[in-house]
Amino acid sequence: MSDKVWDVSGGTMTTSLIQEPQKKQKLNEEEDIDGNSKNIGNLPEELLRHILSFLPIEDAVRTSLLCKRWEHLWTSTPNLDFELYEPAKRTLFMNFVERVLCLRDFSDIKLFCLCCDVLRDASRINTWICTAVKHNVQVLYIELDNFEGVFSLPSCLFTCKTVTRLHLNLTHILKLSPTICFSNLKVLTIENVTFSNEYLTQQFFSSLPVLEELQLHECKWVGLKVVSISAPKLHSLTIDESKMFRLSHGDACQVMVFGDSLQQIYYSGFLLRDYCLSKSFSLEEAEIHIFRHKTSKKIAYRMHKLLIGISNAKFLTLICDIVEYLKCSAELLLHMPIFNNLISLTWDWNQADLDSVAILKILQKSPCLKILTFISGITLSSDHEKDDWILEPMPPCFLSHLKRIEVGSYDGDEEELYALKILLKNAAVLDEIIITCSEHFAGNLEKLENFYKQLIEFPRGPRNCKIVLE
Repeated sequence: MSDKVWDVSGGTMTTSLIQEPQKKQKLNEEEDIDGNSKNIGNLPEELLRHILSFLPIEDAVRTSLLCKRWEHLWTSTPNLDFELYEPAKRTLFMNFVERVLCLRDFSDIKLFCLCCDVLRDASRINTWICTAVKHNVQVLYIELDNFEGVFSLPSCLFTCKTVTRLHLNLTHILKLSPTICFSNLKVLTIENVTFSNEYLTQQFFSSLPVLEELQLHECKWVGLKVVSISAPKLHSLTIDESKMFRLSHGDACQVMVFGDSLQQIYYSGFLLRDYCLSKSFSLEEAEIHIFRHKTSKKIAYRMHKLLIGISNAKFLTLICDIVEYLKCSAELLLHMPIFNNLISLTWDWNQADLDSVAILKILQKSPCLKILTFISGITLSSDHEKDDWILEPMPPCFLSHLKRIEVGSYDGDEEELYALKILLKNAAVLDEIIITCSEHFAGNLEKLENFYKQLIEFPRGPRNCKIVLE
């Protein structure tokens, strides 16, 4: 907003640029071959409003200076985006928002975005949100910060029947309304919000009958023992706690997700809470990104419980040092869930050691695995090569289903080469192995050629298995 000035004096609204005032001007006209005038101003009003919807609200207001017909068109523009990032312009911004909403006609609002500090203007900001609700808002984005005193979102927001997408970013305790019913809400994103009332929080996450997508970013559950997320049509869940290195006092609650229709789940964080997935029979894709903070039995048990919850997934990405975590509680390996539906497993955490009991156990519990990917490469101690070490017991997928193996970040080490040899030797139905070489290794053509010659000489399950170097 560095190039904008909002001028809202008197009974009418005018706008100006910092550089120089705009002068009222008519649109340039042309004539077609029949002598009829043609210009954008002759388009139907509905189409003109659609054009205005692509403009920032400040520019949409400026179009009132073009000609008489455009004077009031902006008052029905469907998208209202108010964002303030320069505190010095707060007064101008607040007055501008006030006047835009006061002069608006009775048409519906499709998108309403409000990003600003609250300070002492809680009542004023709540009035704006109520105005959006009264105008049947469909997409509502609220990002508020710097609260002074008590702040509560208006109760009408929690019973809005028209909102289909809601984004709340509040560095504040969210005070929920006793009456909650989002009958048409399909996408909900909540950031930096603190929930403190267990009963109302439970009611909130149980009043979303058509919710399809839920994103929770850095949320806190202070004083809550259990949070239950129960949305019958929820198919995508994102939980991001990557900035949460530790929990505040009273925030270690259990989060339970009843995912009858859940198809995708993404978790990123330090696994400082207990997450339980129930009835996730429809799960298609899961990505678990656990940051290394400390290893403990508590974290190991949480990870094991999460693996049980996502065991129905068809596509699984693990971005975590699961080996180190499960070392803390070796008994968990005896109770590893079976991934009966898993067809693609992606491993992305340093080099994967084929000698790892945890890795081998997951492969043994994935009987239908078709694609195995090691993003950061693989390794195997040369001691196993001398002992003619093989995968034992052999994962069933290696004998019947595994068709493609992808290995990234290959750097030419002997231990990496041994690992590739074991994979090629034991994958009985493999169609292709794709190896992505590191930039350093790929730049040495002589080493690359020698590496390829070694690869094609290794024993392979099927002789027609294709070897691809990238």
